[in-house]
Amino acid sequence: MGRRQTIDRGALLDAAERVALREGAGQLTMDAVAAEAGVSKGGVLYAFPSKDALIDAMFTRVFAAFDAIADAVVAKQGDTAEARIRGHVLASRDADTLMTERTIALIVNFSRSPEYRAEASAYYRGILERLDTTVPQGKKARLALLACEGALLLRGFEFHRMTAEEWQSIHADIIELLLDGARP
Repeated sequence: MGRRQTIDRGALLDAAERVALREGAGQLTMDAVAAEAGVSKGGVLYAFPSKDALIDAMFTRVFAAFDAIADAVVAKQGDTAEARIRGHVLASRDADTLMTERTIALIVNFSRSPEYRAEASAYYRGILERLDTTVPQGKKARLALLACEGALLLRGFEFHRMTAEEWQSIHADIIELLLDGARP
């Protein structure tokens, strides 16, 4: 009786990211992922039945990393739109440079196509639609999210190089100026 082969989905996603970041989204194929991961194409297809499923999983993993931190904040402060945004800001603050670069590169590589923009759009829509922007608290929370994402883009595209201290300071300012008054 043969040994049952296991496919490490995380390792395949790592391989797919390396291919996309190194060669661009146009070169992301199941064959390229298989070669990068050192597995057969069938192994990749076993884990991800299509390229779309693979790309969806790549985006889901990026957003899940941010959501895990946001979920911890929501658990402490209650399930409010403002708490979710505070969690998102904290996740951004604590993201290492590599995670920021990966996130930006994936977004750039796949945002050219409407079907791949849909998941990111749904993610942000889900956060922003919960806000009551007719009140100052909601307006400040919206600005906090936009400021955080703007800083992420500036850093990720290297439009403005930031030291670790500056990165922390920017997020501290966002929290102090926009979110401290938004606590439930």
